[in-house]
Amino acid sequence: MSKQELVFDDDLFVFETVMRVRHTEADAGQHMTVESLTALLSEARLRFLYAKGVKEINADHQGLIIDKLQLDIVSRIRVREELLFEVGVEPIYDNGGNIILKVTRMHTGEIVAKARQHFRGYDFNLNKVTKLDNTIKEALYPHLFRL
Repeated sequence: MSKQELVFDDDLFVFETVMRVRHTEADAGQHMTVESLTALLSEARLRFLYAKGVKEINADHQGLIIDKLQLDIVSRIRVREELLFEVGVEPIYDNGGNIILKVTRMHTGEIVAKARQHFRGYDFNLNKVTKLDNTIKEALYPHLFRL
């Protein structure tokens, strides 16, 4: 499989959260599993959306879904390490966009992983992709609406 480099503009990161690796997230070698890292990336994304006032599913049964994940693990992560998750949004379009994440060791600043999660607007009643409404667009990428 070809390797596509994940390169992000640091100005896009607008949210930070810290999480510690638990024993249940590690394999027999005391390193974090890919599945556990993916779960922590989802947790970081949900914390970011909550901070921006975006609900997973609104009263009209519309929300966001992740339909693609690109993950680059740079370094192995051990149990009990504290990780800093930086979250941002690349420019969005009518149906969705990309949430970007950078994971670093809290105390050394060493990058351990980068990820891009492609999201789309989704209507859970109709089971189909929809356009993002302006409140979600404004919450996730307010630069689009400033003059």
